[in-house]
Amino acid sequence: MEGPRAQGATVVTDLRTFASARVVRLTTRGRKSGQPRTVTVWFAVAGPASIYVQHASRSRAQWYANLTREPSVTLDFGPGPLPARARPVLDSDELRLVLRAVRRKYRLAWFFQLLGWGRRPVAAEVTLQKC
Repeated sequence: MEGPRAQGATVVTDLRTFASARVVRLTTRGRKSGQPRTVTVWFAVAGPASIYVQHASRSRAQWYANLTREPSVTLDFGPGPLPARARPVLDSDELRLVLRAVRRKYRLAWFFQLLGWGRRPVAAEVTLQKC
C-alpha cells in the first residue's frame, strides 16, 4: 500500500528522511471554530511513519487541546502537507522519552527546561495516514 503524498510530489513513506529538518508545520482543527490552525513546532522522529511533537512552555498549547478533540492533522516539512493522525502522549514514562528525544535534537530545549518552562509539558505522537 502506498503512503501519503506531498502535494502531488514524490511519495513520502519514511519520515526519517526529515530527521534533520529543524521544524515541522502542524495543522490542527480549532476545537471551537473547526478552522485550520497551523503552528511551527520542534519534533523528533519516532519511527518510519511517526514523529513526536511537544510543548513545554509557560503558555497553554492550543494545538495540543485541538488535537485531543480532533486527531486528524497534517504535517508539513516543506514539500507540502501530509495527512496524519495524532495521539496524545499520556503515559509519564513515554512523555519523559519524548522530552529526552527533543532535548537531544535541540540544545535550546535544555535552556527552556532550566527556566522552568517544562513543568507541565505535553506531547503527541503523530503518525502518517495511509492513502
